[in-house]
Amino acid sequence: MREIVTRGDICLKDDYNLTYKVADINYTEREDESFVYEINPNYSVISLLDTKDFQGIPGLDLDLKKKSYIRENVIPVFISERTPAKNREDLWTLLKECDMQYLNQLEWLIRTHTQYPGDKLFVKRPEDKTIEIDSISNLGDRSAVICRKILETICYGNEVISPAFIIDDRNRKQYYDLFMALYSTERKFLDSQRSIGIAQSAKNGNYKGRTKIKIDKLAAQEIFLDYQSKKINSTEAAGRLGISNSTFLRRYREYVNTRQ
Repeated sequence: MREIVTRGDICLKDDYNLTYKVADINYTEREDESFVYEINPNYSVISLLDTKDFQGIPGLDLDLKKKSYIRENVIPVFISERTPAKNREDLWTLLKECDMQYLNQLEWLIRTHTQYPGDKLFVKRPEDKTIEIDSISNLGDRSAVICRKILETICYGNEVISPAFIIDDRNRKQYYDLFMALYSTERKFLDSQRSIGIAQSAKNGNYKGRTKIKIDKLAAQEIFLDYQSKKINSTEAAGRLGISNSTFLRRYREYVNTRQ
């Protein structure tokens, strides 16, 4: 029997704009119109999260610690509460906005820009963020950028591999606490330096207030590097920063000019 499988990652972002993959979700639809959803929680990542950010996956009892939650011919609450139903009047309009010809609720959830208001969870295409330490050694002494790269991999549930150690599910929480402490300290230092600069500028009568769109400088630096190495295009980079494409290109030029 022929079947089509759609795969996604259930994620959320924290105040630092780091993405945590709390589960993967697979939807299999068969030619006889039967279907099955499979949700596989990532408990090692879930253990990193505070309750203010993550209150569970709707419809699942995560206290059972199941490896997989299967829903045969039943639409999971997580899907049904944040996607359009087949009988919705404006369904075709919603599908057209996502460039879809028929309703696949998981696929729609991956493509839509609509954010469900009930929690921070969203679904994206599966991604492997596994890194080797040597692969980021070209970042030199930019410790904040290196910390963020490692944290991104830890939070996404992938491995960090180095000649000296490996970060995986067995020690994810310990290394998360370590690198988050380092990253937070670095951010506080940079913020304090910025405040000193603003105060000095104001004293000299030069500071007129902030007019630019505020973005996370450390996150932006990492995204600039990915754009520079052609890992992502400008549209993807702008989306990750939550700004327009023109604003991203302007900020990128500013970033390049400061390093020339």
